[in-house]
Amino acid sequence: MSVQTIGAVSAKLLDLHRELIEVERLAYERVHGRLSPAELLDNLIHHPQFAWLRPLSTLIAEADVAAEADDPEERDAWLAAVRALLTPDPEGADFQRRYAERLQESPGVVVAHAAVLGVLGR
Repeated sequence: MSVQTIGAVSAKLLDLHRELIEVERLAYERVHGRLSPAELLDNLIHHPQFAWLRPLSTLIAEADVAAEADDPEERDAWLAAVRALLTPDPEGADFQRRYAERLQESPGVVVAHAAVLGVLGR
């Protein structure tokens, strides 16, 4: 796939990531009270409730490296990793399980998920 495709997928992943963070933030705040932006960032990094989002954060961080790769197979490998991670599976790894739950609970996550798949050509 092309560098432009990676850029487009990365942009949609950021939208999805924001939506997932918002869903988790709201769930956290229902129990613990309102978070400031600094507290949210700290929780994203350290709190176990947000830890499941780290594989997606990592893929987003790796997008630029994949886009700059000279070898098309490296770009394809990154795109394959995105597809694999965004395959919801109630019996899968932590991310896939929680992602499947969020897709059932949040229309915003569904829309963002569909946008990523649309750019991936799935």
